[in-house]
Amino acid sequence: MGLLDKANSSTTNAPAPAATTAVPVAATAVPVAAAVPTAQAVAQPVAQPAKAAKAAKAKKPKKPKARPKGLPSEFEIAPGTARFIGSLSNFIINYGLLIGAAFVVVFVNSTVANSASILGAMALYVLNVFIIPVRFGRNVGQFVSRTKYINASGNPPIKIHAVLNSMVGFMFLVGGCLVMFNMSELGQGGETNGIIRFAVGVLMMSLLIIDRQFKRSSDLNQGMFDRAFAAYLVKHSPVAAEGGAGWGARLENMGDWGDRLAQRQVERQEKAAAKAAAKAAEAAAKATEETTGEDDSEGAEDSDNDA
Repeated sequence: MGLLDKANSSTTNAPAPAATTAVPVAATAVPVAAAVPTAQAVAQPVAQPAKAAKAAKAKKPKKPKARPKGLPSEFEIAPGTARFIGSLSNFIINYGLLIGAAFVVVFVNSTVANSASILGAMALYVLNVFIIPVRFGRNVGQFVSRTKYINASGNPPIKIHAVLNSMVGFMFLVGGCLVMFNMSELGQGGETNGIIRFAVGVLMMSLLIIDRQFKRSSDLNQGMFDRAFAAYLVKHSPVAAEGGAGWGARLENMGDWGDRLAQRQVERQEKAAAKAAAKAAEAAAKATEETTGEDDSEGAEDSDNDA
C-alpha cells in the first residue's frame, strides 16, 4: 500500500510544472501588440519636415544687385522705383499735352486752337528732349527721380545718348500713325509710296520693342542705346555747385516731389509685405493646429487599441 500511494502522488503532481511554464509564454505575447503604436508614432513626425522642406524651397533667395565693373563706389544703380517715377514724369511732359492736342484737333473746329495746341505740345517736347538735356545733362524725369546717366568711369555720356533715349517713344507714336494711315495700301493696287511708308512705320515701332527686350535681358535694366554708349542710370545726389540758382535750382527742387512719391510707394510695399507675413503666420498656425489635432486623435485611437 505504501508503494501505491507514492505512485498516485507522483502522477498528480507531474502536470504542475507545465502550467507554470505556460505563464511566461502568455506574458511574452503581450508586448507584441504594444509594438504597433510605436511604429505609428515613429512614422507620424515625418510629414512635418516634408512641409518645412517645401516651404524652404518656395522662398527663393534674393539675387544680389548687379553692378558694372569699374563703376566708382560713390555711385549706386537707380532702383526700380526711381526708374518708374522718371518714366512717368517724362511720359506726362512729352506726350500729355500732345495727346490733349490730338483731342483738340478731333473735337474742336478751330484752326487757331488746333495750331496753338499742336505748337505748344511740340515746344514742350523739344524742351524736354533737346534743350534741357543739352543744357543740364538730364531731362525733367531724371530731375524728378533724382537720377542721371553716367559711364563706367563716372562721367556723363555724350549728349546724343539722352536725345536718342527720349526719341524712342516719339518714334513709336509716329510709326503707329504711319502704319494706321497706310494699312489700306497693302491690298491689290496699292501705291508703292504707301507701302514704303507702312514699312517705315513698322520699323520705327519695332525700335521701342527692341529697346524693351534689351532692358528685360539686362540685369542693370540697360536699353538698346544704353548698351551702345555704355551708360548706366544711377542715383543723383544734389550738389550745391550744380544749379545753385535759376532754372537749375528749380529743376532740382522737383526732386522733392519724386521723393514723396517714392516714400509712398515704399510704405505701400511695406504694408503689402506685412500683410503677406501675417497671412503666412496664420497659415502656419492653422497647419500646426491640424497636425497636433491629428496626432492627438491618433494617440487616442492607439490608447483605445491598447485597452
